Amino acid sequence: MLYGYTENLKAKFLKRFEKLDKRKSKSTAIISNDLIKNITSLSYETGQQVGLLIDRNNTIQYVLVGTNKEVLIPKLHRFALVPGKLRGLRLVHTHLYNEELTDDDFTDLVLLRLDSVSAVTMDENGNPLKMHSAHIMPPDADKPYEVFTDKDPYDQKLDYLSFIKSLEEEVESKTKQLHETKLYESAILIGVYSNKYEAGESMAELRELAASAKIEVMDTFYQIKNKPNPKYIVGSGKLKEIVIKALSSGVDYLIFDNQLSPAQSKAVANFTELKVIDRTQLILDIFAARAKSNEGKLRVELAQLKHILPKLSARDDSLSRLTGGIGGRGPGETKLEVDRRRINDRIAFLNKKLKNIEKNRNVQKGKRLKNNLPIVSIIGYTNAGKSTLLNALTKCDTYSDNLMFATLDTSSKRIRFPRERDVIITDTVGFIRDLPAGLKGAFKSTLEELDDSDLLLEVVDASSYHYKQHIQSVSEILNELGLNEKRKILVFNKIDKLSEDEIFEIEREYPEAVLVSAIKKHSLDPLLKKIQSVLFQEGKEVLFSGQH
Repeated sequence: MLYGYTENLKAKFLKRFEKLDKRKSKSTAIISNDLIKNITSLSYETGQQVGLLIDRNNTIQYVLVGTNKEVLIPKLHRFALVPGKLRGLRLVHTHLYNEELTDDDFTDLVLLRLDSVSAVTMDENGNPLKMHSAHIMPPDADKPYEVFTDKDPYDQKLDYLSFIKSLEEEVESKTKQLHETKLYESAILIGVYSNKYEAGESMAELRELAASAKIEVMDTFYQIKNKPNPKYIVGSGKLKEIVIKALSSGVDYLIFDNQLSPAQSKAVANFTELKVIDRTQLILDIFAARAKSNEGKLRVELAQLKHILPKLSARDDSLSRLTGGIGGRGPGETKLEVDRRRINDRIAFLNKKLKNIEKNRNVQKGKRLKNNLPIVSIIGYTNAGKSTLLNALTKCDTYSDNLMFATLDTSSKRIRFPRERDVIITDTVGFIRDLPAGLKGAFKSTLEELDDSDLLLEVVDASSYHYKQHIQSVSEILNELGLNEKRKILVFNKIDKLSEDEIFEIEREYPEAVLVSAIKKHSLDPLLKKIQSVLFQEGKEVLFSGQH
């Protein structure tokens, strides 16, 4: 197949290029002498770089016609990558200015997982002078590529095909070992931020999200810019660096902290054959893995389908790589592959089912309100220890873990105060900064519970370096929901991890707050007294939601 800058070629040159297509290199070396003379002659006469992509049967699959400085490589869909293997193609092309292999050559070699890349230089008459070649290295190597020592195009001593076969066996074996020793899938985290402080805070949170999804973080890359690159989020040079690092270390995913538009998702997917997801997809995956109730599962699926829909219309190749892994849980492979109409039908079906569930919940809520029981909702930033606090206050065993979004489904329990006064206490999904609108909708039931609450317990992880930002994020979300006027007790949890000076500083800055350690029951007494004081002022009951 002829590919590249062919528009201005004279007919005589076009015929010569076309004759190269599907020819065989009759040699055990990288390229036969007659073919190397052919491409240097054409390159010399046209003033353009000329390249060949040759398969392991020594057949020319692509004839590339470049500019005087580069050749462009087409999409290699017919030669799809298989994990642990190479592409099965080698690139041999000319350089017009006697230069050796360039950074672009090495980048193409690693990004496209080519068997090898060779640059042929010429003398003043267009005859082959030197051939500089490099090949991929196994994933545990210090560098992702290595340069061949042979440079004489007329004296290629290497049995190339035997070498590549042996090399691929080593690559496959070491890739398999790498994945066998990994407990979890792995990722590189990527983001663009306006300043270093934001970068540090956001990357730390994205790392926690990855841990919650059982993804091992191999490395992080970020750039400080006023706004992300419109095509790739990061610059193309940085993306090349990231992808090379990912491929050489056997990484499974690239995870962007910035939300990828359909066009950006497609552009990055076209750039690399790695799996690519953004923060929203990562959170959705955690939701899909953690949702236990029927309603929770339905709302997660609805949010996922709404997130997928615009990318499906943009023919986003990254979607097909995600099925069965992180970013592809929930709807599943068949739903990811269906057309827009079927997804819209599914969305309509889910909305109908959720409306019925809401009706039933309203009936249950009405019964509860008739009992005039006050409702206390535990809220706070994700992983602040809300479920642990619920367990400690009610002596129950609601699932809790040191992970972000360990709790997704609303859990309500009773707690009894003196004089047989009962209170409903409810645990909710954790808040998080910049939660996309679609994800807020996924937990509408939780938000409705907050609207019915008589008192909010805002739990803060006192041991977090970013606890002030977490308080601000929760305040912003409550404001969005119109809940900032609700009565609230600020509860600093995990004080067992703090020094006396740190505790003093929090008490000084937040004098109305209550400091507890949910794992130490005796520390909860001040909190219980404060709840009792707010709900039952000096023994006199205040008006609750059910009496409004």
